[in-house]
Amino acid sequence: MVRKDKAFIVILILELIALVFTFFGIWIAYTNNNIEVSYYEVKDEFIPDEFDGFKIAHISDLHDKDWKGELESLVAAEKPDIIAITGDIVDSSDKYYDNSLAFLKEAVKIAPVYFVSGNHEANMREYNFLHNSLKELGVRILDDENVFIEKNGAKINLIGLQDPSFTDKYDYLSYASMLESKIKSLEQKDFYNIVLSHRPEYFDAYAETNANLVLCGHAHGGQVRIGSQGLFTPGQGFFPEYTEGMHYKNGTSIIISRGLGDSFLPRVNNMPELVVITLASQ
Repeated sequence: MVRKDKAFIVILILELIALVFTFFGIWIAYTNNNIEVSYYEVKDEFIPDEFDGFKIAHISDLHDKDWKGELESLVAAEKPDIIAITGDIVDSSDKYYDNSLAFLKEAVKIAPVYFVSGNHEANMREYNFLHNSLKELGVRILDDENVFIEKNGAKINLIGLQDPSFTDKYDYLSYASMLESKIKSLEQKDFYNIVLSHRPEYFDAYAETNANLVLCGHAHGGQVRIGSQGLFTPGQGFFPEYTEGMHYKNGTSIIISRGLGDSFLPRVNNMPELVVITLASQ
């Protein structure tokens, strides 16, 4: 009788373990293949009245994931005024990026698309070809450039930063100083300045400029999330501070996308994200 009881307990434990692993697998599959839309309202006295209600769809870290039309539909439903892409639309470990180009072909029909590079673009062998392909589609590449966006006679300044991986400098201080200098050379003090940059770990440098709003990606939400805390991201290490959401410092706001794709590892408790930002004048 005792042996039967022990066998029953062992079988029950094994069944519970199998059930837990099955549930975990289903949850991983669900959270890696569904998109969460996150909404932010940014209020600032420097936003012109004409831009009140101006909507930005923020996309990052697509890594050539095929969303089979879902991403295009979600973006189109938001009716954004512009689409901002903050790098890593490709994965440097894969020479193909047809899915990203197919998405961008549809995206440019929805709203003007502005793109800055990420570290995966810097590490790919055929970036020049990708660069030309984006231009042919009508995507505006803002690698170390700025452009004025006009609405009803008012303007805001949109700044794009090329990812520092394109340079030969790899230490944090050099990167931070370089990005800060680039922003200061492109910012316009009399206008609302929005910066598109791949890397959120340089928020301290961004906050030393006249940038009003910075949009970033790169962190993938920390890849594995324990509650609201990301586990690890390149450039910030374990338990990083800047992996998602909106943060403030010195009058500068940063909004970080968890991204829409993966590189190497699947997400855990960390859904892909489309960020939608609405500007509000005060």
